[in-house]
Amino acid sequence: MSRRFRSLVGLSAVALLATSALSFAQSQDKPAMHMHKADMNHDKSDTDVAADYKSEATMLREKAESHRELAKNYRGRSGGKANYSQIAKHCDNLAKFYDDAAKEADAVSSGLDAK
Repeated sequence: MSRRFRSLVGLSAVALLATSALSFAQSQDKPAMHMHKADMNHDKSDTDVAADYKSEATMLREKAESHRELAKNYRGRSGGKANYSQIAKHCDNLAKFYDDAAKEADAVSSGLDAK
């Protein structure tokens, strides 16, 4: 095995380990995206929990709109060798995902309000 190849393999391994350690550290600092059922305060009223879900639905709709805007921007790019249609499609898929999640949060909220 050549010396260059061994150096490349060694540097790749170090880079991979550093990247995974960094991403793990970053994931520890991020707050939860939404209220987890295990963390729920059971002393909250149904109205308060419904309000939490409504708030989550609003946040999710904002994220969906942000991704729709990104998709629009990527579709508007021209020139150069890059093809942004795949990135725009990715943004469209995320917007749909966030819209669907917002509908789910609204449904849970409505179910709690109905009690």
